[in-house]
Order: sequence, then structure tokens, then C-alpha cells
Amino acid sequence: MIWMKFKLAGSEEGVVCVQVREVRWGDCDAAGIVYYARFFDWFTDGRIALLKQIGLPYQQFFHEQGVTVVAVEASCRYKKTLKPEEKYILRTTLSYLGRTRMIFDYLITKPGENPGKAAGGRTTHAYVDATGRPFDLKKKRPALWEKLLQHAGLPENK
Repeated sequence: MIWMKFKLAGSEEGVVCVQVREVRWGDCDAAGIVYYARFFDWFTDGRIALLKQIGLPYQQFFHEQGVTVVAVEASCRYKKTLKPEEKYILRTTLSYLGRTRMIFDYLITKPGENPGKAAGGRTTHAYVDATGRPFDLKKKRPALWEKLLQHAGLPENK
């Protein structure tokens, strides 16, 4: 079971969601450390949690409105290993909100006896329609765009 604590705050770098979590045994590889690809699953968890916490649950706000938010770029830099049952902090930031894409930054840190940065990453997401074509959210779905701006509390970017 993952223990999570949410904290939502506006910050100069964007909207932030902080989760305190625990590494599950299933997150680890044969070496007994978190498998590298698992970090991208955690990034997804953080992104979905952040959207939900600002009142924009992904399924209802985007998917049911005919908007799919697809990853077009993803990166992660690994600094320290994490092991089963070890606590970690996942900090997700909505750092850019544009009419055709949004960018999230992630920071995973280790609290406690051996604190420090475990990993950091970024994902860029485009808005696409049912045919998979990207589009300008403000032009195609202006009401959705206005609600996104209002809930995110970020300035409009082109």
C-alpha cells in the first residue's frame, strides 16, 4: 500500500503537488532497487494527482470532453537509488501551460537519514483530438481552456 499525503500550493514556478510515498516491492528489479521505468509511472501518478487536486480530474475534464493529453517528450535523471519500503517525496509542478501543450516537472527526494535528490524529470504533453491530431485548446475548446487557466492559476502562454 502506498501512503500519500497531498499538499497543494501556488508557487512562483507553477502549481505544485507534493506526495509522500513508499516504494513497493513490485517497483523493484532483481537488484533490489527501483526499476528505472517505474519513475515514469510515478510521474503519471503525480500529474494525475495534481490535476485532481486543482479540481480538474483527467477523466472528466479532458477525456470526457474529447481531449486527450499525450506525452510527446519525457526525461528522467537518476541520482540515488531507492529500495523497498523506503519513503520518498514526489514533487510535481505544472510549470508551463500553453494553448497546445503543458509541461510538468518532477522531483523525487529521499527524506530521513540519507536525504537528497533521488531523481528529477520532465514531461511535455500535447492536446490531441480523437484522430490523434494536435490542436490549439483555446481555439477548439475555449470554455475548457478558460477553466484550465482559472484552476491552474498560471498566466496564459502561447
